[in-house]
Amino acid sequence: MREKRALVLGANAGQADLIRYLAEHGWRVTACAHRAGGAGAKLAHDFALVDINDRDGVTELARSIGADLVYSVSSDMAVPAVVEASSRLNLPHYFDHDLVALLDDKAALRAHLNERGLSVVPYRRVKTFADCADWSAFPCMVKPADSQGQRGVAKVNDAADFEAAVRRALDLSPTGTAIVEAWLEGVEISYNVLVADGRVLVNECSERLVHGEHLVGVPRGHLIPPVAVDQAVVDQGAELVEAVVASMGVREGTLYFQMKATPDGPKIIEIAPRLDGCHIWRLMKHARDLDYLDLAVRRLAGEDISALTDGRPADGVYELMFQQTPPGGAFSASDFPIPDDALYHEYRYEDGEQVLPINGRMEVVGYYVRRRSN
Repeated sequence: MREKRALVLGANAGQADLIRYLAEHGWRVTACAHRAGGAGAKLAHDFALVDINDRDGVTELARSIGADLVYSVSSDMAVPAVVEASSRLNLPHYFDHDLVALLDDKAALRAHLNERGLSVVPYRRVKTFADCADWSAFPCMVKPADSQGQRGVAKVNDAADFEAAVRRALDLSPTGTAIVEAWLEGVEISYNVLVADGRVLVNECSERLVHGEHLVGVPRGHLIPPVAVDQAVVDQGAELVEAVVASMGVREGTLYFQMKATPDGPKIIEIAPRLDGCHIWRLMKHARDLDYLDLAVRRLAGEDISALTDGRPADGVYELMFQQTPPGGAFSASDFPIPDDALYHEYRYEDGEQVLPINGRMEVVGYYVRRRSN
């Protein structure tokens, strides 16, 4: 029997989860990225120096290795090439070009939601500062319309800092486009979602723990189940997910919804056409005995997973916490001890390796999952 072959776009810690999973399930895995190195490259059978944004290059690489699957789980940037290569080579894939383009453009997504009365939030699409020079609602959020990893995201409390934040967001946007949005006050929650045959089979809520205003939007961990919002709010968010999935006509795929539980109900911050980049699938596995990564890959391969999506009720509060440090220094595991009660732990670096800038402010060097003792 011919060995199954997969091409994984990216070689960072998020893709390492996928690469490890595929290798353990009998796939021969090739990873590709624009530079050598990364946790995923060490786990893959083969590595190719191909930029994940190069759709032609990715397609040709997939063809050359006889790929049966082209996939990526935690990178917005990789999704367009995944869809393009899979479409050209008649391989299984989630989503189409139009939906990916919608979710990749934060301003277009906000327009889609507002026009349908779903999680309405005032906003402005910005190509130059003149497009928003008359904005007067502070505090507000400013961010590139089409980037990931919290780069260029800023909470602006008053007009004095507004122009600088907008110009930085424009500079960091691949298309020179930013979005200005009303500030949402509330607890951050997330939903990892799996849609099959037009039905939402997984709709798992977690609480997103974030740093203070000096690191707006940067997560420090996640909780299942949430503790700072009640079940009524969780249910409202789940209903919003269902409505948005229907509005976009999603038939198959994994989606990651970020929301805030505001006094006016849950409001959507962003939606990504992928698994999250925070390993929440592993938190789900420990807390609920629900293997979201396994379900995502099996459904992508065409399996009926409808009988496998219930899991079990969490028998307490489980946390996934990041070990973090500013970029630029040398990593030392002794600075980030492993908790005695950790159910899972992983370092992203080896001793002496330089901590690379991802969001440029506070970088993840390791993480652990455990059941809270109180």
